[in-house]
Amino acid sequence: MAKTPGDKVIGGCLNGNGSFVMTVTAIGGDTVLSGIVKLVDQAQGSKLPVQKLADRISARFVPAVGGIAALTFGGWAMAGAPVSAALAHSVAVLLIACPCALGLATPTAIMVGTGQAAKRGIYIRNGEALETAAKLTTVVFDKTGTITEGKPVVTDTLILPEIGEARLAALIAAAEAGSEHFLARALADWCRPRGGETLVAEAFAARPGLGVTATVDGVDVVIGNARLLEAEGIAIGPLADEAARWAEQGKTPVFATVDRKNMAIFAIADQPRAGAREAIALLHRLGLKTVMATGDVDAVARHVAQLVGIDRVVARATPADKLAVIHELQEAGEKVGMIGDGINDAPALAAADVGFAIGGGADIAVESADITLVGGDIARVAAGIDLSRRTMAIIRQNLFWALGYNVIAIPVAAAGRLNPMIAAAAMAMSSTSVVANSLRLQR
Repeated sequence: MAKTPGDKVIGGCLNGNGSFVMTVTAIGGDTVLSGIVKLVDQAQGSKLPVQKLADRISARFVPAVGGIAALTFGGWAMAGAPVSAALAHSVAVLLIACPCALGLATPTAIMVGTGQAAKRGIYIRNGEALETAAKLTTVVFDKTGTITEGKPVVTDTLILPEIGEARLAALIAAAEAGSEHFLARALADWCRPRGGETLVAEAFAARPGLGVTATVDGVDVVIGNARLLEAEGIAIGPLADEAARWAEQGKTPVFATVDRKNMAIFAIADQPRAGAREAIALLHRLGLKTVMATGDVDAVARHVAQLVGIDRVVARATPADKLAVIHELQEAGEKVGMIGDGINDAPALAAADVGFAIGGGADIAVESADITLVGGDIARVAAGIDLSRRTMAIIRQNLFWALGYNVIAIPVAAAGRLNPMIAAAAMAMSSTSVVANSLRLQR
């Protein structure tokens, strides 16, 4: 974004070209970055710990079994059975109802589930995140660096026949060699495999917010937007319609003129990640709704959302706006996952029910998230949610087996039909079955 004298700059931004004198107006706790960190702390403080179903059951199960064992001993003693027999029956109740299987039901599944996730490049901070991910109904995405590569490239070109591609590439490469602007780097990448001879620019001048001008190999070269051409008195001519069409698609049109004559126009855009559309489609097949919250302009945001199939777009979103989107969805009853990679995403990542950070993004984003996706492949979001759902299904099966086993076995033991040795063996088998069921996640 172009800046002029008197404009504010934010710490952590990169200066594309030239130099400037900056006056510090805020330090420490008054900075924008500090404000973002405070938002993260507030969002993290509002999270409640997930209560495990097994813990609630165990709190009632253990005293109940103790009571049943006591009643078994008393009942058999009152019925006239020998004390040794009454004691054996009560011990059998305690052995057959040992809550080992109940205690193993959740941690074994979580251990296997998180291990399988790590093999797929999905690093889960804790079991609570794994459990909550299974309940997500809406996923909110950042755009730049998350949905897109975060690296603008030349997507379309229109070169007039008056000049050859190699000659044009050599002139542009020389003119843009002195610029550090991201659009200049995109043009330089396009020129590199096409330019033949290596030329040197003279009288180079960067025009902030407009483009560059230079003299290369005896000709005047102007590269920039329509406003630069107007300022230089150069007619856009037949390229105007193509520029307008590309702008509507969310691309940035850049003109190249030689000796004050239009020679070419380039469309530069930040392309969606490979597989982004398939990843969004997979989330939709899992029954989740998708939202994009980005600081980019509406036209670009909507174009990218249309390319990848995202349902809803929130453009020009500040960090506070992204946080507000998360809270709005949560107040509407949604379970929300947030996926981002930058400092601006940190508050929303912390506030979401589950935050997914793109590996290689800002440290504060990774620290705020519950799950980190290594390599930036957003298809791993769907894989993580799917694995979370399967893990929770295994946990429910484990709990059902452990409880069902006790419901059947305790009355049998209390009726004196189980030898304590057999009860101990059966208890061990129940624990083994829970572990074996959890290991099915490895497939």
